[in-house]
Amino acid sequence: MSIKHIYCFAFYDMSAPSVRYRLKYPLEKLEADYGIDYDLIHPGYDFKNLCRFAWIFCVILLFRKQDSLIIFQKIYTKGIYATALKILLFFRPKNTLYDIDDAEYIRHSAETVRHFMKHCSACSTGSETLREYAEKYNANAFVLTSPIIYHDEIKQTRNQLFTIGWIGFYNGHRENLNTLLFPAIKALSEPIKLVLLGVRKAAHRQEVYDYFSGNKNIKIEIPEDIDWLNEVDVYRRIKTFDLGVSPLIDNEFNRAKSAFKLKQYLSAGVPALCSPIGENLNFMDAGIEGFFCDSPEEFKTSILKLKNINEQKYSQLCFNTTSKLHTFDIQKYCIDLLRNIQEK
Repeated sequence: MSIKHIYCFAFYDMSAPSVRYRLKYPLEKLEADYGIDYDLIHPGYDFKNLCRFAWIFCVILLFRKQDSLIIFQKIYTKGIYATALKILLFFRPKNTLYDIDDAEYIRHSAETVRHFMKHCSACSTGSETLREYAEKYNANAFVLTSPIIYHDEIKQTRNQLFTIGWIGFYNGHRENLNTLLFPAIKALSEPIKLVLLGVRKAAHRQEVYDYFSGNKNIKIEIPEDIDWLNEVDVYRRIKTFDLGVSPLIDNEFNRAKSAFKLKQYLSAGVPALCSPIGENLNFMDAGIEGFFCDSPEEFKTSILKLKNINEQKYSQLCFNTTSKLHTFDIQKYCIDLLRNIQEK
């Protein structure tokens, strides 16, 4: 199949990283480089969104463009939006793709996820674990790793006060952080700074401050003024880290994740410490761009190792990180999407 147009139905609005990185930015790239135009639809009950959805829904039913692909991204609810898309899929099942980058079948009902997996022409997933799950319901399942945008925010030198950084949705990672990372940092006696990007609730910020209140050697920084849609600013903040961390407890949900945090760190020239879980194993080589850690003791040991290595060795780690960018950039994402769809 040679794609000329893509209809995309997102699971959420642009505030969701999955919508931006797995739809918006690749679609813009596909249009600019391959001449493939698109319609991107977000769920919403305001008049504008309802009218746009109704229009595209009718267009696909009555006048679907030739050589077009329909992408249903991460639909897992049972509401009106999901029901309408099931109807659309019933009448227009040919050349359809269900895209998913989190194990939504674990934290939500699996019924809708499985429905789209079964009835779409193919499934694209953010990890091998998700591909294995999708393959139970659709033989045409393939991994499409979540990409990182192009940016020039690359780390240059270490900070005078060694800085450990984390980015993500804190409420969804409290257990990971409290089990693996925070005990390791709390056990340090050397002065460090811990920067957390993504702690949005005041109660959660206070929770972190309270946890480290007895550690005068640890400076906590939790920015509240982050514009998440300003991608350049986000990467500008990441490059101030001396070390990026991605602790994950070993469970199916975490094994299904797409190593997005790790990719963000590496793209900004920041060495990483991450759990040897799921896709992390595919995007970092131990000792080359950072180290794997699966316990608080290992996180503590590796933090000290990176903090105390000489400048030459640290600079080499930083240099190594950006050499992986071609394995998870927007260009690769687009190439892999087109190749897999054309093969199905």
